[in-house]
Amino acid sequence: MGKIKVFPTQEYTSKQSNDPVVPKLPMTGILLGPSKSGKSTALVSMILEQYRGCFERIFIVSASINVDDSWKPVNKYIEETMKVPTDREQVYFEDWDETALRRIINQQRKITETSKQLKMKRLYQILIVIDDEADSGYLNKKTGTSVVDTLFVRGRHFQISTLVSTQKLRLVSNTVRVNAQFFCVWRLRNQLEKDSLLEELTALVPKPQLEAMYEEAVAEPYSFLYIYLLNPLERMFHIRFERVFQIGNAASARSADEAAAGNGVRQAAGQQHAVPER
Repeated sequence: MGKIKVFPTQEYTSKQSNDPVVPKLPMTGILLGPSKSGKSTALVSMILEQYRGCFERIFIVSASINVDDSWKPVNKYIEETMKVPTDREQVYFEDWDETALRRIINQQRKITETSKQLKMKRLYQILIVIDDEADSGYLNKKTGTSVVDTLFVRGRHFQISTLVSTQKLRLVSNTVRVNAQFFCVWRLRNQLEKDSLLEELTALVPKPQLEAMYEEAVAEPYSFLYIYLLNPLERMFHIRFERVFQIGNAASARSADEAAAGNGVRQAAGQQHAVPER
């Protein structure tokens, strides 16, 4: 049989975070945890710190966007730093609006296609945040026609990053879960939710080891387990964005600095942390 030949394709770039630990853009991710666990704080930090300056537009779908004070720094950033005229351009959605989201996707698709036709090397990118909408039914459509499915399957091709914050992984569609590039998981109060998460990942790591990492990562209040599925196994599991768990044999049990250097990353990727035994 003939060998598979890889044909060259045009390379494009987009703005990236200066933090080598967080996902590369465009990204798709799920933040999972109960109410008051710290999800909103992490979302705000990602927008204002890790990914500051990376997006040309940020759209937020949240029933609490107008009542939750934790969003106010993001509102200020969008309006004062990004200079988005929110009186004329809707970027906050208190109610679910699938038509508006599809319009945003189509507009961004056209911008990306036009940019490529003009042979632009750096592409314009946007972020869509869907906060705590799991009980609305829009995250768990089984028909494959949900706009959230579209964002997780095709959004990255249009330079759209999507973050979903939810309390219930089991209510998120299979399409969204399978196409998530990363998870941030806080301490779960429901055993079924915890089991659902662990079962999602048992093809990568044995369940006892997964559970040990999870328990270690969420031991402190507001702490979370960060899983970046696009990384090699030895750099896949972290405590927050700060420490990477050792996984595998001695060859892969190296410091995060060495792991980062081996992947062409200039700065340290957090401290190494051994997987606790259970």
